[in-house]
Amino acid sequence: MGGSKIRPTPVTKFTGVLTVARKHGDRFRLLIYERMWQRWAWPCILIVPASVVLWWFAPRVPIIHAPFRPLALVPALVSFVILVYTGLARRLAWVQCRRNHLRIQTPFYPLVVSYSRIRGVRPKPFARVFDPAREKAARRRWLRPYWGKTVLVVELSKYPFSRAWLRLWFSPYLLAPDVTGFVFLVEDWMALSRQLDEFRSAWVMRRAEQRRRTSGTS
Repeated sequence: MGGSKIRPTPVTKFTGVLTVARKHGDRFRLLIYERMWQRWAWPCILIVPASVVLWWFAPRVPIIHAPFRPLALVPALVSFVILVYTGLARRLAWVQCRRNHLRIQTPFYPLVVSYSRIRGVRPKPFARVFDPAREKAARRRWLRPYWGKTVLVVELSKYPFSRAWLRLWFSPYLLAPDVTGFVFLVEDWMALSRQLDEFRSAWVMRRAEQRRRTSGTS
């Protein structure tokens, strides 16, 4: 008495099955974009002040002609852009299950994938998806923390857009090399797999219920 009422969790009933009515799942950050920050942050942070110092002392250096002095700031500007991009990428790159689709968010390009396009979901070692032997030495070292991790491969019937277009916006390690689909390197692939199964199953049941109602009224 006098206390706040506890509201029951909303549920939706489909053909005798109770499903939690959630609008969206958790956001799972894409680790490949976080790795970009770890790789580029410190070099860029060091280049910016170094370039500014060079620009400041350029008039005192006889071998640097005055018209070329502004060029000393070019590395600083490029490094600053890379620093901003990688900083945004590690916070704005994630994948999330929604009510009717899977949303892939990258720094500058969000993508919506309907559940109807998903053919299968399976875990696979990262090193089995991308062969370390085929990578250049620098990239192989860069990806060293992830070779032993498990990723979630989501196979599709067809990409929403052409693969060439997606490669312009997505990391190459987000697109499956041997099948049509995506590779999700996240911290908890099992949780993402469970939520994908949950939201896809709920979507399938809603579709079945809608068809049943439509056929019943016709």
